[in-house]
Amino acid sequence: MAKLGTLSEERVMDFLSRLPPKDLLRFKCIHKSWYNLITSPSFIANNLFVSRNNKFSSTTSIVFKRTVLKDSKDKNDIFNVLRDNDNSRKNIYVSLLDLYKDHDGDDQNLHSDVDDLIIPLPFSICPFSFQIAGHCDGILCLVNTVLEDVAFCNPALKEMKFLPRSPLLLPRRHPEDIDGIETDVNAVGFGYDYETQEYKIVRVVLFITGICYTLPSKAEIWTLGSNAWREIKYDHELHVFWTPTFELHFKGIYYWNCLTYPSPGQDKEAIFTFDMSEETFEELSIPENYRAVDGYVKFLSVWKESVVLIACQGEGPKSFDIWALANSSTGVKGSWIKQLVIGPIECEIPLVFWKSDELLLTMSDGIVASYNLGDQTLKYLLVHGIEDPQYIQAFVYVNSMISVKGDDEVKACIDT
Repeated sequence: MAKLGTLSEERVMDFLSRLPPKDLLRFKCIHKSWYNLITSPSFIANNLFVSRNNKFSSTTSIVFKRTVLKDSKDKNDIFNVLRDNDNSRKNIYVSLLDLYKDHDGDDQNLHSDVDDLIIPLPFSICPFSFQIAGHCDGILCLVNTVLEDVAFCNPALKEMKFLPRSPLLLPRRHPEDIDGIETDVNAVGFGYDYETQEYKIVRVVLFITGICYTLPSKAEIWTLGSNAWREIKYDHELHVFWTPTFELHFKGIYYWNCLTYPSPGQDKEAIFTFDMSEETFEELSIPENYRAVDGYVKFLSVWKESVVLIACQGEGPKSFDIWALANSSTGVKGSWIKQLVIGPIECEIPLVFWKSDELLLTMSDGIVASYNLGDQTLKYLLVHGIEDPQYIQAFVYVNSMISVKGDDEVKACIDT
């Protein structure tokens, strides 16, 4: 094998930077000079730039969070399987799927290659408590809402890094202790600070006495590469609640679903945001004409480089109202503009736009399909989950060689 010196470094870098991480991990072993190049910060940055901006690629990468049976014989006992905390009968996956269209147009399936990353215990004690709380540049933020644990993950590199417990989080008290104070994580979000060029996790912590939130909430940040949580200013009193496929990071802003309390005894539905660079929180109204009535649910996605709110009826075939947030490419300020209505479609919930004319959906049986806005056809993916479809998550994924190892111990997940 020729050394790197027999070819120009620029030519080698140009060639290698176009390859996905799974190939680069093998090529690191070819020669020490290739290892040094592939692990260098300049190469990692160049590879990320290519991955972000390769408009000629026919393949789109999607990350799914889903649960599958280890033995198909358990398909009649799914309720108990999902609540079995030792995972002896199921696997919780973060699945990396490379998706591409069939140009022949003869079948009803989209073609894909799937690479599964098994989430280890105790982090994955239950599929209902394990969530992806944001993703950026190939890095995922994984959260267990029961254990209050947080981890960084790069599924392309099969790396995970668990963060230490925050000093704001008190030890869990005994269930019969009604007088003590307990902490509860109300919101977690992960994104990128474009000013400092850092990846950050933000978390809001509530303090509970009995059944009441008696003390002011607090917020904190963890920066990838640091070794500690850092408290930041927080003066909002609202409640963030988890809504399927709603939470979103886009252009340095993280979005949650929330209830605000403008006056005693009244609540108002809104969107809560966090600016990764300014480290400030803000409340954003939903569309004035949004049909926020019983039976309607909403989701957030990115469509044509804008944040969009998707509203649909909760039962039966669904029609989706698509609202775009004006100026969302430069911040959260702006008004909602209704763009279109699609459907009705026989499905459960929308997941994500993976192309401007293709929307991923989950079906009632946990199968994932892609709906084409133009010809109104469904094509099915060869992935599924056994949990309630609302607990299946999906994101358009940018492959990267960014390691989450830092200087701390990392659990490398090599099970596939």
